[in-house]
Amino acid sequence: MNNDEEQTFSCPRCGSDVNLKARYCMKCGYLNPAHPENKQYVKYLKGNKEGYSVSQDGVNSDLQINVNEATGKLITTEFGSNMGNFTLCFIINLLCYALLVVGSVAIFYYACYGDVYTILGSELCFLLFIISIVSIYLYSTQLVYMKMNRHWWAALVPFVNLYALSDAIYGKKLLNLLVFVPVVGQIYLLVLFYKMGKEFRYNGLLTLLFPFIMYPVIGYGGSAFRNVCYLSGRDSLEKEYTKKKFFLIINVVVIVCSIIMYIYSNVVDINRRMDRFSSYYIYFASQRVITRTKLKVENNVYLCDGTGDTLYFHFEDLSDYFNIPFYVYRDPIQGYMKVEIIRDAEGQPDQYIYSISMTDGRYGFAETPVSEFEMESVVPFGELDPNHLNGNQCYFRRNA
Repeated sequence: MNNDEEQTFSCPRCGSDVNLKARYCMKCGYLNPAHPENKQYVKYLKGNKEGYSVSQDGVNSDLQINVNEATGKLITTEFGSNMGNFTLCFIINLLCYALLVVGSVAIFYYACYGDVYTILGSELCFLLFIISIVSIYLYSTQLVYMKMNRHWWAALVPFVNLYALSDAIYGKKLLNLLVFVPVVGQIYLLVLFYKMGKEFRYNGLLTLLFPFIMYPVIGYGGSAFRNVCYLSGRDSLEKEYTKKKFFLIINVVVIVCSIIMYIYSNVVDINRRMDRFSSYYIYFASQRVITRTKLKVENNVYLCDGTGDTLYFHFEDLSDYFNIPFYVYRDPIQGYMKVEIIRDAEGQPDQYIYSISMTDGRYGFAETPVSEFEMESVVPFGELDPNHLNGNQCYFRRNA
C-alpha cells in the first residue's frame, strides 16, 4: 500500500491501483473490503464445509481474502453488470404482491356484502395462502438469477429464463435450443438444474428433485454463485439482505394469518373432521383387538379368574397393549371383548361368539357382535357398562 496523499492498494484480481476510499475497483469491479459501506457484507456470506471466509482484522488484512487451503478457491464480491437494479426488483415484487392481497380482500369484501365472518369462511384464506407461496417462489427465482449476474426479469419470461440459465451455467447460450429436442431436452434440463445447485454449493440432486424448495433456499440464503457474490450498483449486501428478509417476513405473516383465519372460521368443520378421525382410529384399534383376541382364545392362550363359558377380556389402554400406530396424546381407548363359548356334545369348544365394546371417553360403541361390527358402529359413547367387571375376567398369556 502506498502512503502518499491518496492512498491506494493493488487490486488482488486485476492488479490495478485502487484508491483506498473507493468502494470498488473501476476496472474489474472488485469490492474494496476496507470501505465503510462494505464492512458488513461478510456476515451475510453463507458458511460452508471448506470454511471460506473474508478477514476483517484491520486495514491491511481487510485487503486480503483468505484462500481455502484445500481447494484454493475464494469468495469475492463484485458489482453485477447484468443483474439489473435490485431495489427496482424488490419494489415491483412488493407492489404486485400488495395489489394482489389488497385486491383479493376487496373483491371478497364486496362479494360477501361486508360480512366479515362470511369473508373469512370463504375461499379468501386459501387464495391468500396460494398468493403468498407463489410470491415467495417467484421472487426467489429472481434472486437466484441476480446471484448469477443475470437480469432478474429473465427469470419470469418463458424460454428466456432457460436461455439465461444456460448462459450462466455453461456460458453457451445456444445450448438452450436443446430443450426443443425430444428426450434430449428433458435430460438437458435435469442436468442444468443439477449443475445450478452444485454451483451454489448445494446438493445438486435436491435442486433437481425439489426446485420449488431449493430456489427459495438459494435465493433467500447467503450462498454465492461460483464463490462470487454479485452486488447491485446502489445497494450494499447488507441492504439487499434486509430487503429479502423483509419481503419474506411479509409473506410468511400473511400465510400464518390466512391459516389462523381459516381455522377460526371453520372450527365446526374442523371439529367434525377430527371426530371423524377419532372414529377411524377407534375402528382401527378395535380391529386389532378382535384379531388378537380371536387368535388367543381359539389357541387356548389365556387364563381366567373364574369358570364358565362366558369370558371377558378387559383392556385399560389399547395403545400400550397393542402398540397401535399414530397414537396421539388423548384419553386412552379402553373396553372389553366378550366371548361366549358353545360346546359340542363331548364338551369341547365348537363355536365362539364374540362381542366388543370400546370408547375413548367421547366416541365408541356399546357391546356389539363382531359379525355386525362396522365403521358406522362408532357413535358418541362415553362410558362402558360396568357390569362386565362382575363377569369371568380373563387375561392373555403374554409369553405363550
